[in-house]
Amino acid sequence: MLKPPNPICDDIRALATGTQTAVSLAKRALDRAAGAAALNAFVTIDPGHVLAQAEASDARRKAGTPLSAIDGLAIAFKDNYLTVDYPTTACSDARPLEPGGMDATVVARLRAAGAVVFGKTNMHEWAYGATNTTSNIGKTNNPHNTDHITGGSSGGSAAAVAAGIVTVAMGSDTGGSIRIPASACGIYGFKPSYGRASRYGVLPLSWSLDATGPIATSLDAIAAILPIILGPDPNDVSTHTAVTFQTQEPPANVKIINLVGPGLERTGDVDACLRLALGRLSADVEDRELAGVRHYFAAWEAILHCEASSYHAELLARNPTGFSSVTRAHLEAGKELRAVEVLHAQKLRARLIKTLLSEFGNWDVLCLPTLPVTAPRHGDDWQEFGGRRVSTQDAMTWFCWIGNLAGLPCLTLPIGTGTSGLPVGMMLMGRPGEDEKLLAIGQQVDEQLGAGSGTDG
Repeated sequence: MLKPPNPICDDIRALATGTQTAVSLAKRALDRAAGAAALNAFVTIDPGHVLAQAEASDARRKAGTPLSAIDGLAIAFKDNYLTVDYPTTACSDARPLEPGGMDATVVARLRAAGAVVFGKTNMHEWAYGATNTTSNIGKTNNPHNTDHITGGSSGGSAAAVAAGIVTVAMGSDTGGSIRIPASACGIYGFKPSYGRASRYGVLPLSWSLDATGPIATSLDAIAAILPIILGPDPNDVSTHTAVTFQTQEPPANVKIINLVGPGLERTGDVDACLRLALGRLSADVEDRELAGVRHYFAAWEAILHCEASSYHAELLARNPTGFSSVTRAHLEAGKELRAVEVLHAQKLRARLIKTLLSEFGNWDVLCLPTLPVTAPRHGDDWQEFGGRRVSTQDAMTWFCWIGNLAGLPCLTLPIGTGTSGLPVGMMLMGRPGEDEKLLAIGQQVDEQLGAGSGTDG
């Protein structure tokens, strides 16, 4: 049985029915944040400011004038989103704290809908890494086992959601930075199609790869957020042709292509967990290899490094020691790329898009595990799977970069646990612009799997 159109999450329902107030939800979130301080999920929270926003929301609801269904919902923001009420640091010492004074467009839209801006979350410095272990306030710890990483770069947002502090936290995604930590922490994450959601006011990593999106406790919560954040923004030229969100039903017969083969290896338990989940779906599932994966991966890396080095060039020259040694090494490497290499990378990007959208024939979603491994332990610099030994950084981005390089909408949902006892996620990727269709299919998949519970590898 399909979920009804425009589903709402428990906290939104509680606000609507009066079983919770915005203040009671805010106090609960503040208590949970204090109790989960060891996760190091937050850069900053101002309890007085949080409660003042919640009180204003309750006053609107009491007067019968709530701004939207999410009026009073506490939402945390990754520390690369500009906010008028909190400084923005990108978890780096490379520049002074970014003063308040403006909201990123996504923040402004959620605030205008009545969201309580709860605080700023820990992140991998400048979003330039997938582990969330490089940050000027220290590493973020996985709520399922604090000896393990959250993944990044939106690791603080994922930890805050997985720990039950907030229902929704916003992240950014350049090569999986929403989906990686959401999967590692056993929750849900959604990266919109390139150009569907504004990046204005979000400190960039790579202009042609970046996306903004939610991490949440459920796809219901994501369904409540997307209509607010998707659509054109005159301040972000990439959204010029973006359309607003329109709820859809999933197609009657879903065609899933499960990507496998060289360059897409994963551990045996992760693969078993995914195949068990796929076998439970009412869908047409076909395995398909993607030739040239490592060439496409190299193209993604070249574009990312080149654009990141370009953005940071002036700051790197002025204050090189403000960056961590790891981030500085990435930026210096990006400066060594030649124009001919970057142009070749762009040609490979076009080839990948043509392969996926045309040569693969008709499909509704592409499928992969979100990660090839479960969340690694802190300090484990290498991962071994499928006969390969790769860095933990590369392992975290092993699959997710495909969606960024091709501009696809992507989501991750939890499907069980691996032999480590840590979460395994399934990643679904749709065609560009078909975010609503992807969400509808994801909700159908989630229902058929029992809302992410009980599928062990």
